[in-house]
Amino acid sequence: MKVGGIDALIRRAWSVRAHAHAPYSRFRVGAALETEDGSIFVGVNVENASFGLTVCAERNAVAAAVAAGHRRFTRIAIATEAELATPPCGACRQVLAEFAPELEVYSEVPDQRSMWHLDELLPARFAADGLPVPSTADAPSGEGTSSPVTPEPTPGYDAKTTTHGSTIKG
Repeated sequence: MKVGGIDALIRRAWSVRAHAHAPYSRFRVGAALETEDGSIFVGVNVENASFGLTVCAERNAVAAAVAAGHRRFTRIAIATEAELATPPCGACRQVLAEFAPELEVYSEVPDQRSMWHLDELLPARFAADGLPVPSTADAPSGEGTSSPVTPEPTPGYDAKTTTHGSTIKG
């Protein structure tokens, strides 16, 4: 679905937030992710009694978009009832950076709206072009018969200055 403007994107985040499953923290989050073509995918946080299995709204929105075939995102809106605008957690930042390192991130609470660029929130991300390309020779028998898929380089990532989140000086 296409919408116009950041206000409409934020309204979608507020609207979907009502469906969050947050019985433990009571911290309900709604997210609306806009793709390059203007399509919108939403997500909510889904908590679990095994807390480590909880999934954030932002990652659920990314999963919905990827499942529909989208890989390029322009902005995300996050809606919470917190006192201050809440940026994505570290795990969500990393997942978002996989697809859109310069993503516009909007967060709104009842009395405040904030905006960041994802590369400000996660300046030295772990990126695919810093990973070794898997060899088919290392694959177990019966696997690896097709050529390995090499991910597209992440825009803005420079392997000469950043290696897995560490800056190389010199």
